[in-house]
Amino acid sequence: MSEDRRRGRPRDPAVDRVVLRDTLALLDSAGYERLRVADVAARAGVGLGALYRRWPTKYALVVDALRAAAPPREAARTDDPAEDLVTALAEFSAGLARHGALLAVLLTDPDSEVAAAVREAKIRPVHETARAHLRRALGPVPDLRSRAATGPALILQHLLLHGTPPGEPQIREHILPLMTAPGP
Repeated sequence: MSEDRRRGRPRDPAVDRVVLRDTLALLDSAGYERLRVADVAARAGVGLGALYRRWPTKYALVVDALRAAAPPREAARTDDPAEDLVTALAEFSAGLARHGALLAVLLTDPDSEVAAAVREAKIRPVHETARAHLRRALGPVPDLRSRAATGPALILQHLLLHGTPPGEPQIREHILPLMTAPGP
């Protein structure tokens, strides 16, 4: 039997969507520490074994649920990489309003599994997207990683200082120039 073929029924993508949706709902209501995979399975109407075959750990389940809530998009590619960067950062900023409670764990319990899941599912993808757009806009500058980290960091800082993430005009006027300024 080929390694590509598995025994049994093919997985139903509708089951995955229900499980991921219910994981987010329980995560929002109970928090990561009190989230039980058995509760997710019961709420979704899925057997615990089937759930563990898809996601071997609670961490893997939560990361996939966070990714599914706002999947990272491919870096938009127009003729204007700086405009593409503004669009990507504005989408990240808008998403912060929906996941503020989860982001708070980055400050309150940064070494926890849920903080690691948030970084993996939400923060790293936007950093990678920003780096791709900046590479197109600036070329091979030596501080590309630092510049790419500046945008998401300033958006998070704005959220902490003002209680709301910055909008697209603020990103364009204040954050983009810092990311694209000529080097020394």
